[in-house]
Amino acid sequence: MKFTFNRVKTLIVISALSVTFIGGWFAESLVGDDYYYEVKRSLRLFGDVYKNVGEKYVDEISPKVIMRTGIDAMLETLDPYTMFYEGSESSDLDAFMKGKYGGIGVTVGIRRNTIMVITVTEGSPAYKAGLKPGDRIVGVDGKTTRDIPIRDLSNSVKGEPGTSLKLDVKREGQSSALQMTMIREMIAIENIPYYGVLAGDIGIIKLTKFSKTSTSDFTRALKDLRSQGIKGLIIDLRGNPGGLLDAAIDITNQFVRKGELITYTKGRIQDANRSYYANNDPLIPQLPVAVLVDGNSASASEIVSGAMQDLDRGILVGSTTFGKGLVQTVYPLQERDAVLKITTAKYYTPSGRCIQREHYAHDRSNAMRLESEDEPNEFYYDVFGEEDQVRDSLTNDSLSSKRQEFKTKTGRIVYAEGGITPDIIKDDYSFLGYTREIVRRGYVFDFATRFSAQNTRIDTGFVPDEELLTEFYKFLKDHHFNYNSTADSQLTELRAYAENNGYSAQIQQSILQLQNKFDEEEVKEFEAAKTAIRNLLQQEIISRYYGNRRRFEITLKSDSVVESARSVLKDEVLYKKILKQK
Repeated sequence: MKFTFNRVKTLIVISALSVTFIGGWFAESLVGDDYYYEVKRSLRLFGDVYKNVGEKYVDEISPKVIMRTGIDAMLETLDPYTMFYEGSESSDLDAFMKGKYGGIGVTVGIRRNTIMVITVTEGSPAYKAGLKPGDRIVGVDGKTTRDIPIRDLSNSVKGEPGTSLKLDVKREGQSSALQMTMIREMIAIENIPYYGVLAGDIGIIKLTKFSKTSTSDFTRALKDLRSQGIKGLIIDLRGNPGGLLDAAIDITNQFVRKGELITYTKGRIQDANRSYYANNDPLIPQLPVAVLVDGNSASASEIVSGAMQDLDRGILVGSTTFGKGLVQTVYPLQERDAVLKITTAKYYTPSGRCIQREHYAHDRSNAMRLESEDEPNEFYYDVFGEEDQVRDSLTNDSLSSKRQEFKTKTGRIVYAEGGITPDIIKDDYSFLGYTREIVRRGYVFDFATRFSAQNTRIDTGFVPDEELLTEFYKFLKDHHFNYNSTADSQLTELRAYAENNGYSAQIQQSILQLQNKFDEEEVKEFEAAKTAIRNLLQQEIISRYYGNRRRFEITLKSDSVVESARSVLKDEVLYKKILKQK
């Protein structure tokens, strides 16, 4: 796919990039002669090393490979979001910017050392062909997928609309592979998997990314909800890693007055210093709003939530956001299929806050957690806890005491650095420890795959019973799941060591008793997590039969974060008290 550059845009997330044309950075950089000398000398030195290695190294080498290695190593010394893209990598950026791509409508990931289908877009070629979550792709156009990097597979599956694709698929419960042929179509990137109306006429919109089409999708959903007479709105940005700055500005503009400052950016070059205002009258100027955020809400999500908080336009509910306050710009390079994404500025909320976490240059692991969408290690679920805290209670927290204070329009104290702290803290207590680990390792997903292979139909109101929960626990044991895996393996080693070295029977018995205690504790962990596990199984299994919309409807019933936001929106006195409105 050709990567096109139609207009200047600024990117503030990780997986979607905007475009700015480079022009004489030497002239714009406020640096001295010594700096120019070091640049010139370094370029000459790098060229000399590259030339000598290419000409004289003992073995034949790939000039492209060693150059790419050098580029990547150079960028590794900077922040984790400055990256080089070429070839098919840049086509992914192009797809995000356009909001669509040529393909079959699937998300894949590495599961159990095979390439597995994670989601299938309803109505897509893959959906029409009968591809299902949990299917393993073992062949593409007659070629095996064994040992193929997942990015290469993704590029093979994508292609021009109208072209055909053949997949060999292994399905749970079937001994032989299925052959599926499908015609690629233009697939729209899904920004809003769910919106609807909750009890008490409170609307909710789940926004998962800020792409080229996010604004139009959001506006369409908001107008539909308005026509249904909603009295409040919940914008769910949990798990949203960000996207295009334009989308964040335009969506915020749906709620704030024309002329309000939404964000501004500051960088080393003049073009990086910009202010962004609401250019239009709001679609719903007075509607009470709650924005839901968590630790995976980043970048553009933080632009929206930060502006809504600073302008006292809505309350924030959830947990502290990721803390990505850096702006990236993509520059086309002389090679047609190569682009360079550079961090060119930091962004600030209307009150003047920069919410970027400190030490970002050394935090590549967290950045990559948001960056990578091709190899998910965790699956998305909504399971939420039971405790609420008002943000003011955090003022004595050690982190807050070290952070710089700012004030919203009504004088509420907010903090810079370390992400955005919500007005109501709602931590995800039921999705920690044991429960999170079984999700992270994919056991809920795998069990749902097996269940759907064994059961052709279920009721729309399906709820896992005790028998199914017992079956799931056995499934975990059969797959050697152990929550205390480190301690358990160490005990196993200790027991073997004691046996092999002739330790007394009493010592060996003590080790065995300790191991049995760990097993007993794990049973207790499962029992304590039963409600959350039941919800997880219900959501995942129902989605296999009735799609993701039904999954979200089920999820909302056990979502205490949504319920917390809904209850505040229904209480006008409390809502205004939190925002210090008269």
